[in-house]
Amino acid sequence: MGLFNGRFPSLVLRGGPEGFGFWSIGTRLLMWLIPAVVCILGISGLFSYRVSCSFIDLVLERNVRVQTLAISHQVEQLFSKCREDILFISQGGVSADVLRDFVARNRSAGGVDYREAGFVSSDGGGHFVIVSRNGDMSVAEDGEFGSIRPNPLLTFDEAEGIRPGEVRISRIIEIEYPFVGPEGAQQRVSTHILRFFTPCVGPEGREGLLFVGLDVRHVRNILSLYNSDKSPLWGYPRSSEVRFAYLFDNDGWMLCQSEELEKKETALSTYLARAGMEGTLGRPGLSCAFRPSSGNKFFWGMVFENRSGQSGIIREENRGHHTSSVNDYYLAWAPLFYAPVAGGERHVVGGIAFEDRSVLTVAAGYKHLDVMFIITIVSALLLAAVIIGVSHCLTRPIMQLARTVDRMHDEGEIREIAVKTSGYEAERLRDAFNRMIAIMRRQIEEIRRRDETIRDVSLREKAALDDEVPAVLAEDDVIPEIIGIGPEIEQLKSDIVRAAQVDVDVLVVGETGTGKQLAAEAVHRHSPRRTKPFISINCGALDENLLLDTLFGHVRGAFTEARTDRKGAFQEAHGGTLFLDEIQSASPKVQQSLLRAIAMRKIKPLGSDREVDVNVRLIAATNADLPEEIREGRFREDLYFRLKVIMLSTPPLRRHRESIPALAQHYLHKAEAVAGRKGLALSKGALEKLREYDWPGNIRELVNVITRAAVMSTRSVIQAEDIRLEDEDDRIRTRGWAEIESAWTGADESLPEEPFGLPSPSQSETEASSASVASSSDRAPAGWGASADSARPEPPASPKPAAPRRPSRAQAEPIEVGDELNIRQQRAIEVIRRRGEITRSGYQKLVGGDLPSRTAIYDLQDLVKKGLLKKTGKGPATKYVSV
Repeated sequence: MGLFNGRFPSLVLRGGPEGFGFWSIGTRLLMWLIPAVVCILGISGLFSYRVSCSFIDLVLERNVRVQTLAISHQVEQLFSKCREDILFISQGGVSADVLRDFVARNRSAGGVDYREAGFVSSDGGGHFVIVSRNGDMSVAEDGEFGSIRPNPLLTFDEAEGIRPGEVRISRIIEIEYPFVGPEGAQQRVSTHILRFFTPCVGPEGREGLLFVGLDVRHVRNILSLYNSDKSPLWGYPRSSEVRFAYLFDNDGWMLCQSEELEKKETALSTYLARAGMEGTLGRPGLSCAFRPSSGNKFFWGMVFENRSGQSGIIREENRGHHTSSVNDYYLAWAPLFYAPVAGGERHVVGGIAFEDRSVLTVAAGYKHLDVMFIITIVSALLLAAVIIGVSHCLTRPIMQLARTVDRMHDEGEIREIAVKTSGYEAERLRDAFNRMIAIMRRQIEEIRRRDETIRDVSLREKAALDDEVPAVLAEDDVIPEIIGIGPEIEQLKSDIVRAAQVDVDVLVVGETGTGKQLAAEAVHRHSPRRTKPFISINCGALDENLLLDTLFGHVRGAFTEARTDRKGAFQEAHGGTLFLDEIQSASPKVQQSLLRAIAMRKIKPLGSDREVDVNVRLIAATNADLPEEIREGRFREDLYFRLKVIMLSTPPLRRHRESIPALAQHYLHKAEAVAGRKGLALSKGALEKLREYDWPGNIRELVNVITRAAVMSTRSVIQAEDIRLEDEDDRIRTRGWAEIESAWTGADESLPEEPFGLPSPSQSETEASSASVASSSDRAPAGWGASADSARPEPPASPKPAAPRRPSRAQAEPIEVGDELNIRQQRAIEVIRRRGEITRSGYQKLVGGDLPSRTAIYDLQDLVKKGLLKKTGKGPATKYVSV
């Protein structure tokens, strides 16, 4: 029956027909687990093989590309050396003895072994050619030029328009010379050369052309060297598969290919490069040259890209002309650049192609299969051993106990085990479990009560804020006015220091309440303009005409009330810094005027015909997504890029919670002065509560929370219950929801001043929202800290008694819109939909009188992003319309 029936009879279910359902536990585990493990190993092996092959292919591709570029660079260096040599010769007196001495010295010094060097004059006399062969040299003069094929005088045909100092290079030509050996034997030698020529003055002051001939085999041998195991780029042993490099010109002719390194004197050939292709074999002067037909699109695509100076690599399928175990190969190419004039413009004179057929991927696949086979066998054997051991140990009563314990675990309740068991060992095990469970239940209860007591006491203890604040906030900090720690703040400080060192415009982006103005002041304070004025303008608090007047000023008589001249902010900030907050609120007309002022650094006051030069550094700030504003046509793209020379990003508090202890300590000290108390401290529970909150209002909200706790708490150690957060206030305001809804939808459609009986907005906050020019000493608290004189926490407004009306239970329940909205948004969205539109101040009155304006803007912009509202208008005329 089962696999272990004779060996482990206790694991077999007897009394039924034979079949899989009556096999032993060990047999079932083996039949299920081993095939599953084998399949998992096979699938994982397949995926790992594919991943490894992709990386191997990437390595091969890069190796081929580097190989090709290296060959091209080496050939270019050879051409440059030839140009330098011939220019060097042309600078002195040119004669047969000079050229003979140059060729001999160059060969003995390990330089270029030129096959010819000569001079042809333009007046028909004084020609000579030095022919070199294996260190022996022969001279051919005027009378012997007729026996040289082709005649060197034909060089003048290619030299038309050549200028002094310019070295041109010819096509590959096959040339035949008369050669007088060392023993006087007359013979003829032939070779393929690249001829370099330049204008010069020869013997007896004759003008003509100086030329040297480079054996093309020298170039071919460079290709062979880089394709051998002696290559300068040799990195690892390669397989014996076919790989070769070849030289081609701009007309698509394959000129020569690499050979075995030892065969340096072998004749030029292209049999490997042209294999499997159709085309034309042989051209005048080079019988081995091959030009593929137009049907070889991959080759001609390579030639066209090479002409434009582009290198590249393609992966081609095997054309079937090489015996190889791989189905595809890499073909890389790189252009050959040559500059006729040293330091002049380089031109493409040809290209290098390298074809690599590596079996490394196939070899890796076979090795991978071997390793996976061994791993599979070993894993199956180990798994079988584990199954045998587990099957030998388990019994049915024990499994029943295990299932009971599992049920207790799933239910989350520890109770006594009441399973009926058979067997002495099982009963003893059950009783032991029950005794242990009884002890655990008592101990767990004791531990729970003790932990709760300890936690309550610990959370009410004074938090050691000095230990929470690291030494990074020491007095030697580069920007001590910015309070905070962590990578976000350190990056911001570093960016501020770098921005202050250069006199360019800066764009500061960040959420509301994150301290954009403080960042701007820090840039000004640490810049060379620190002794000059810092002028701050809130673009969102002024209408279009007032903002233009505030920025650019006016002259007397410009309009009815213009009784005197007024300097604008640009002139007031002359030599210093002008800070424009809420730049996204500027109208198109203001944006156009700002763009011109920034570009020209000139302004024209209202009513004046004279432009005034201004020297200001502009720092703009926004809490909006300016790229999105640009896409929607509300902000000029050119102004955005004018402002965004350097961009600083002030992080929201939720991204650097590690700064909360330092900020809490700083603003608690300030709140002591507001509350008229000393020695205030936060408890550990209060500090933990501050850390866990998301702070949609950022530091401004944190300052208000700490100030309120300092004023309202009657203890010197502020506890967690003294910390009133926004979501807790929302739950309290829910009581008056029916009142505000009925009040808004009434006949007069007006909003009550105190909808929920909570504090109304302070007069200072209302006035601050409409201020035209905010000076640096009156700004709001920074988003991540402030200096001792840069921000003062505002005392909370005095609470007013709630209306006597009491809503019903049904009216107090908030309207459910979605889990993604906070409780304020959930309550307000349905009323906004019925009303059709709302303003920021209307939203503040709707959800509660003491809601900060920044938090209201945050909620409304979040509803816009979620597609529930649409923003219309600018500045004070901004409205949010229901979609």
